[in-house]
Amino acid sequence: MKLDQHILTQLLNKYGSPLYIFHKSEFVKNYIELLDSVRKIYPKYNIAYSYKTNYTPEICKIVKDLGGFAEVVSEMEYELAKKIGYMNDAIIYNGPVKGSGLFEHLENGGVINVDNTEELAIIVAHANENKEKTYKIAFRVNINVGQNYISRFGIDADGSVLDEAVSQVKSINNIQLVGLHCHIGRSREIQSWEKRVKIMLSLVEKYFDSPPEFINLGSGMYSKMEPTLAEQFGDYIPDYSEYSNVIGKEMIEKFGHLSYEQQPLLITEPGTTVVSSYITFISKVLSIKNIKNKNFAVLDSSYGNIGDICRLKQLPITVFSEGAYHKNVDFVGYTCLEHDVMYRDFCGKLAAGDMIEFRNVGSYSNVFKPPFIAPNCAMIEIDEQQNTKLIKRKETFDDIFQTYQF
Repeated sequence: MKLDQHILTQLLNKYGSPLYIFHKSEFVKNYIELLDSVRKIYPKYNIAYSYKTNYTPEICKIVKDLGGFAEVVSEMEYELAKKIGYMNDAIIYNGPVKGSGLFEHLENGGVINVDNTEELAIIVAHANENKEKTYKIAFRVNINVGQNYISRFGIDADGSVLDEAVSQVKSINNIQLVGLHCHIGRSREIQSWEKRVKIMLSLVEKYFDSPPEFINLGSGMYSKMEPTLAEQFGDYIPDYSEYSNVIGKEMIEKFGHLSYEQQPLLITEPGTTVVSSYITFISKVLSIKNIKNKNFAVLDSSYGNIGDICRLKQLPITVFSEGAYHKNVDFVGYTCLEHDVMYRDFCGKLAAGDMIEFRNVGSYSNVFKPPFIAPNCAMIEIDEQQNTKLIKRKETFDDIFQTYQF
């Protein structure tokens, strides 16, 4: 939803500047589009929303209302999913350091995606101490789909470690291996997804005598983006139907002859894919200065508010101004860091007091913002009728310092 200068002025007057705006209707529409796109090819599919990407509770509650799972990677995120009302069978518990929530999750029927052999040893010991109970696990497998780096996550699928881990689990009566999981970052291309699903299916063939309960392909699809941002990636940006065709074709070919009940549940874990384009950030220009023929506009926010993407790409922006024309202006934040640059080389009208809208800031933004120099700002939700509600209040001095001793 495009918001004009009049509406944004009203919002800042009411909630303060800077301000996050979550566009609920567009988020829901995009979420359902992804879900339906995959289910059209392979009906037994569900989304597990990546909490780490943006764990704003209101967003997580919307996902739950839409029937989605919670994908968590820490005890904090696990507790959030439980507080929102998730049962353990709808929580995907990943991560290399899960904390003590691991045991509660297991005890309540949840599945742990095991990241390493030490974690497996802890679960085995727990199972041996509770032989009257049965526990469910899956393995996060580390696979190569052509990425140009070595991932540190999961158990190497190419060596003997995974073979040994699977054999160990199969020898224990009260631990069930019910699925396989993978996640490969920075591998969004269609070709890498085709390799991903094919490798995972080959591992299922190797380690399971009958179809597992689920196959989890992790995340890493491109999100919807404005053209000015998409072109900066230098890649072809597939749409959801293209990802769905590649994934669904392989799944149907493998399991299409089975009844729906016998087929494994297909899971992906989108974060950026479903949320990045649906939060915008509004900030105000406090001052403009020229230093050695270089122009800087100081904002009432920082790069921490909008995430590392602003250091890698030029975010889509709108400047609401009737000021004088300026050339090659860097928008810089309130911190005392030279690298606190939110946008580089802006050319156009600009004046102190202007509002700037940054778009595509839903991922690793408010959840990544440190309490460095200043607390974080408020977030509101807006719907199609432009009704708003506060979903995160502005942080205070007490919020930051209540854990310290004075």
